[in-house]
Amino acid sequence: MIEYPKATDFQKATFIGTWGHSSIPIYDVPTMHSLNQLVGYVKHINAANGTVLYRGQCSLYEKVVPSIKHDLSAEEDNRARLEDAMTSILAEEPLLKYLGLKNADVAGWELFQKLVVEAVLQHYGATTYCVDFVDNHWTALWFGLYKWDKTNSRYLLRNNSGRGEGGAHIIMSDQMNKRSFPPEPTLESTELDTTKLEEIKEHAKRAPISFEELVRRNQAKLFEGNHQSWERACNLISNYNDSIDRMEKTDHLFLFLYVADTNASNFRGVYMGQKTYTIDLRKALPSNFLRPCSQHGWVVRGKNVNYDFDSQISCVIRVNVDLAKEMLGSGTLLSQDNFFPDETIDQGYNILLERQKRSRLDSKYKKVIPSGMITDFGPGK
Repeated sequence: MIEYPKATDFQKATFIGTWGHSSIPIYDVPTMHSLNQLVGYVKHINAANGTVLYRGQCSLYEKVVPSIKHDLSAEEDNRARLEDAMTSILAEEPLLKYLGLKNADVAGWELFQKLVVEAVLQHYGATTYCVDFVDNHWTALWFGLYKWDKTNSRYLLRNNSGRGEGGAHIIMSDQMNKRSFPPEPTLESTELDTTKLEEIKEHAKRAPISFEELVRRNQAKLFEGNHQSWERACNLISNYNDSIDRMEKTDHLFLFLYVADTNASNFRGVYMGQKTYTIDLRKALPSNFLRPCSQHGWVVRGKNVNYDFDSQISCVIRVNVDLAKEMLGSGTLLSQDNFFPDETIDQGYNILLERQKRSRLDSKYKKVIPSGMITDFGPGK
């Protein structure tokens, strides 16, 4: 059973609501310390449940689903395309050897081979039933802070648009709702209580001022005090409302903390869970496939193609785009050049491109991968 964080003090991290109509909590983190503590807390409370992996996204969509489910009308065609590619790859002896799938300990183990092939295709851009995760939350932050641009075939740094984009599907908690201002008091609606009226009546008997004038003066004084109290209350409410970040003017990224079922038999980084296959790509693939090493890459695939990934998410963390920029800085380990090394550096990427139909790379190898299945960043990208 997945544990949700319930504590309220994570270095000032704020519980802001739930994700859609689920009970998965969403926390906003104002500092790197609150991010680190919340991540650590989720790992601690789920220590017996599996391995906490991370997924960074620019937007909070309705669900986490594999890419093949993004367009249900094309799912069957994409499934057939994927299966054809996997069948061709499994029949290509040199490529199987390069993937480490001809080793004696896995040769002939069809399930293991298919899982690794689908996982590597997923990680290099194919449409599959797998979902990408990482085991480093800095990497996940990067994928939420940089957005893929199809025109330039490159990840571009996000800037704060001032429109509060990307935060759909948050059901805000009561404490995040804006407070309404109380009605403004008027002189006409200001009434003296019975005790005060009796006091004024007795005073009027001894004073040269009429009862009506004394009532008017006391009523005006009471109104003045009420109006001052109303103004103070409005200022407090205004300050409170201004302090609430409801994504009206600020853009955010989102980290999903997914508890992978790794309390299961595993071999070479492939965990055979109750409902999922979880694959640590750095263990399952030779390190000639550099991209998974750079990204700390994992993939998860449901045993059932309709597996609900959301069922294993412990919480969602919301991070202000500007804060994420400050935390990540400009180190080369957190760059596209590191996370997506080109084919001259990533030998595994080169091998896949060489085997892809209509690839810009010529080779003597069989073209066993359909055109466009592997993302081609192109030279100099």
